Parts: sequence; structure tokens; C-alpha cells
Amino acid sequence: MEETKRKKILGIWFIIGVGMLLGQILLGGITRLTGSGLSITEWKAILGVLPPMNEQDWNLAFIKYQQFGQFKLQNTAMTLSQFKGIYFWEWFHRLWARIIAVAAIIPLFYFMYKKIVFKEDIIKILIAIVLGGVAGVVGWIMVQSGLNQNSVLVNPLNLMSHILVATIIVAYVLRVGLEYLYPKQTAPFDAKKRGLFLVLFILVFIQIGFGALVAGSKAALVSTTWPLMNGNYFPELFDIKETDTKLILQFIHRNIAYAIFFYVLFIFFYTKNVAAQFPFHRTRWLLLLAVCVQVLLGIFTLLYTTGEIPITLGVLHQLGAFLLLIFSIEGHYFIKYRSAKK
Repeated sequence: MEETKRKKILGIWFIIGVGMLLGQILLGGITRLTGSGLSITEWKAILGVLPPMNEQDWNLAFIKYQQFGQFKLQNTAMTLSQFKGIYFWEWFHRLWARIIAVAAIIPLFYFMYKKIVFKEDIIKILIAIVLGGVAGVVGWIMVQSGLNQNSVLVNPLNLMSHILVATIIVAYVLRVGLEYLYPKQTAPFDAKKRGLFLVLFILVFIQIGFGALVAGSKAALVSTTWPLMNGNYFPELFDIKETDTKLILQFIHRNIAYAIFFYVLFIFFYTKNVAAQFPFHRTRWLLLLAVCVQVLLGIFTLLYTTGEIPITLGVLHQLGAFLLLIFSIEGHYFIKYRSAKK
């Protein structure tokens, strides 16, 4: 098979994988915001593919859920019908993870049979599969942290770990996909300007982590005003209490967002004359659009919060963070490997 065609096939496969991972991130956001994450209290690698198939199985799953704090402390009035609603999202979230695994493993064997993948390709693919397995293990550790008598939520640090592993997977799969679709070139490039995108990637990665801490601790609920936090730019902190910790988390999350916004503006104008092909400058504009939309989503998510985060806004805000991550990676890649020849 022609090398260009071979790499295009693998590149499209990896980019489809990125899309599937974004779908999983959306499902994860819905699962978290609907309080569904603790509805399935055990992990069954094979049998867990199917939901409860009859009323007896549903009652058994509901009884297991009732043994833990989320039901005893928060959802004591929940009916079986309501339980089925939250169970669905956690089940679908886990099912989609399995579908991603199948979408990685089965094509791999087919490509090996057709000699579309070589040794170096197989290594790259296996790294992605191993990272996916790590995400599954970290996800189950996260769920277990909430399955106790005294908690209605998972541990925020475990939630952060789960999301950051997902972030690493998205970054890795996208980067490999770009290498296949846009082969490296030797044209000159500006290393200094390329470094700006690496800094942006690090900032967005950190921000995703803080966003997970804010989400996991419900820190967004302690101040739902903007641009000030309960009437102040700097939250009034007199002693270290739980509420103060949440205020600090939200304060940091807000200000990293401001930093990312102005930094993207700087990158947009500073790189406007870069001698690069269309994909780079397309990414510049997409990055500018994404950061503007992301800031607005963050603001409206706060302003429209009335005791609980609006699910649609919250999920879109989480997705927006990953789009910023994707565009930072694309900018970093295209500025070097797609530079125009001089």
C-alpha cells in the first residue's frame, strides 16, 4: 500500500478516536452533573455491558445503591424510576468506554492482517490502549472514593486524576493523528512562537485540573456572581474553613481563565504574520473563537446556577476546555511541520 494512503488511514482512525474521546468526556460531564456516578456500585468487565434486564435485577441494583451515603444522606426519597434515570448515564458512560476500547483493538488486528501498521505504529497504538486502561482503573478508584457512608460525592482529587488522565489520552491520540495526516516537513519555523503554544497547553492542562477540583467540591456554588465574587474581587478569607477552601479554588479557576483569555489574544496577534500554511492560521482563528465562547460559557454557568450547575452549560463548558487543549496542540504542531517553504 502506498505510504501516503497508509498514513492517511491511520490518521483518520486516530482523529475518529479523538471524537469518541470527546464524546466520553461529554458523557462524563452529564454523569457528574446529574449525580449519576455512584449509581452503579460495582465493576463487571463483561456482564456490566448489559443493564438490569428485569424488575428483580433493577430492585437488586437499587438496594445496593441504598447502602451508601449518597442515598442515605441525599436521595432518601428517590424512587426506583428516578434511580433508573441516573443509572442510565453511568451505564452509558461505562459502555462508551468499552466501545472506544473495541474501536481501538479490532481495527488494530485488521490493520495488522492487512499490513497497514508497522512495528512503530503498533507501539503508538498500544500506548493509547494502555492509557485507556489506566483511565478505567483511575475511574473506578474515583467511584470507590464516593461509595461510603459519609459522602454523597467522589473525592475531588480522584475526579481530577480521572479527568487529567483523559486529558493526556486526548492530547496523545490527537498528536499521533496529526503526525499521520500531516507528515513532518523540514521548512524553517519560529521556535519562540511555537513555544507559546506549549505554554498555552500547560495552562489549559492546569486549568482542566482546577476545573475538576471546583466541580468535585461543588466550589462553583459558593459564589455565583460575576465579575466579583460575592461583592469582592478577592474573596474575604478570615480563617481556613471548608467554604473558604472552595472560594480559593473558584478564585484560582477564574483567574487562570482570565490569564488564558488574554494569553490567547496575545498569541493570536503575535503570530498573525507567521509563514505557515492554512491549517495553522485556521487554528489561530478557532483558538480565538473557542476562548471567547469558553469565557462566556463560564460566566453564564455561574450566573444561571440556582443551587445546582445547569447541566447543558456545565457540559459545554467542560467540552470547551478540551477544545482549547486541542487547538493549542494543533497550533504547536502546525507552526513547525506545516511551515511554508521559503
